[in-house]
Amino acid sequence: VFTTNNQNKERTKKEQKRTKRRIVERVCVVCSFIYFIHFKVLKKKQNKGTKKMADDIAYSLKYSDDTHEYRHVILPRRIAKKIEKEPRLLSETEWRNLGVQQSRGWVHYMIHNPEPHILLFKRRLQQVN
Repeated sequence: VFTTNNQNKERTKKEQKRTKRRIVERVCVVCSFIYFIHFKVLKKKQNKGTKKMADDIAYSLKYSDDTHEYRHVILPRRIAKKIEKEPRLLSETEWRNLGVQQSRGWVHYMIHNPEPHILLFKRRLQQVN
């Protein structure tokens, strides 16, 4: 059986179309799997509430001067979005509702405008007599 040049070209085109279709089908399967993992599994983990958010908050070591001790708290971006719209000093109730966990006496005392996701805290040193 002899084939002409045109028949070879058509066969090659059909094979290319089949190959492209297979690739698209595989990509669709992979995309579906990624969608499932991201939206079904990871979203459930993220919706665990404040406890999950609190795990992502970073706390600095304490540093001090003669009268106060200080620390800064770095909020993850998804929490920081809640306060970046209108930066202001937060009350203890507000920063605790964001998931920040510290002992009593800490006051949010300053906003660093270039980095509003970093909360600056201070508390008065207790003098020992």
